[in-house]
Amino acid sequence: MASSEGRDGKPILCLDFDGVIHRYDSGWQGATTISDDVTDGFFEWLDDAAQHFRIVIYSSRSSDPEAIKAMQFWLSAQRQKWRFHGGISPITDGRPVEIEFADKKPAAFLTIDDRAVMFTGRWADFPAIALREFKPWNKRGARQ
Repeated sequence: MASSEGRDGKPILCLDFDGVIHRYDSGWQGATTISDDVTDGFFEWLDDAAQHFRIVIYSSRSSDPEAIKAMQFWLSAQRQKWRFHGGISPITDGRPVEIEFADKKPAAFLTIDDRAVMFTGRWADFPAIALREFKPWNKRGARQ
């Protein structure tokens, strides 16, 4: 899809999986192995975001159809776990939120990724030595 809007006219919000939706504390263990829980607050955020955006998940795992199935199964199980522990959304009234899984990176209005920096239009803002020091949120020590 070349447009950053979905068929419903909502802009596409592309979400990375590992380190964004999946806590990824255990690190990479294979394309179909997803060992950790969902990041705190994800389902509450998702229920609101889905009112404004077409949610598309794209991951380095996405090139493997079995990995997409694993992400779908994991996400469903995590939502059930969240609901079992009292998670409820006044926005969706318990209805499932529509999420798409892409096998190619979509043309998105915006992407949320734990391993990205926003380009400022100036390459001088990105000294290679500083980029080598980059750490995603879950590797920076104390969590906020």
